[in-house]
Amino acid sequence: MFKQDLKDHSNRLLSWVGGGDCCNWTGVVCDNLTGHVRELHLGNDYSDEYLNYSLYQESSLGGKVTNTLPSMLVELHMSGCELNQIPVGVANMTRLKVVNLSSIGNLTAIVNLDLSANQIEGKMPNSLGNLCKLTVLDMSRNYFNGSVSEILGSLSRCSSGQMESPKLSTNDFSGPLSDQLGNLRHLRLLALSSNSVSGPIPMSLGNVSFLEEASISENHFSGTLPKTTGQLKMVTVAYVKSIAGRL
Repeated sequence: MFKQDLKDHSNRLLSWVGGGDCCNWTGVVCDNLTGHVRELHLGNDYSDEYLNYSLYQESSLGGKVTNTLPSMLVELHMSGCELNQIPVGVANMTRLKVVNLSSIGNLTAIVNLDLSANQIEGKMPNSLGNLCKLTVLDMSRNYFNGSVSEILGSLSRCSSGQMESPKLSTNDFSGPLSDQLGNLRHLRLLALSSNSVSGPIPMSLGNVSFLEEASISENHFSGTLPKTTGQLKMVTVAYVKSIAGRL
């Protein structure tokens, strides 16, 4: 059922047939004690064995995954897959610890991407900036890390970017906020609380005219809010307690 809507041009999943032990199928790893499927390795990392990119594409899995993933899954590797949607149920899998999202940039039609409240760790790929129709990105309550400016910079790459609500709270993002924040012209909600973001609040925050709420508490910001934020009549800013007296 999992593979029924996948495009498998090179028959990589030929072993996936009924009547046998699924633990012996290509890309499937089972728990030695319980026998449950715990890992799926379906990625197609580029290597020298491919003479050109067209051959690489032909060996990649594509299409979509419309059926839910195995409930005991711990690792999901689908790099290089030409998927047009995130597998159903991936955001609700509480046991999932490792997800390879390097092919996420192919989901160019996606509007709402919710990966919240899992145990996903690591960095998001720069190809996130290819999702020009994305309006809501919820990565909160995970273990994502890396530069917060790189994430926001990727989201602002599209000239027609529609991003309204980047929800990045309760992760391990770090570094300072950059003035690229001002390029998110449709921004309504900025949720960055409970990370390790540092440095001053950029002046460009006050130029985001649609901004209604900025949740930035429990970080390591310094200085005071820019005076330009006073122009944002509806903004409610949750700020760090250590400098609240200077606002």
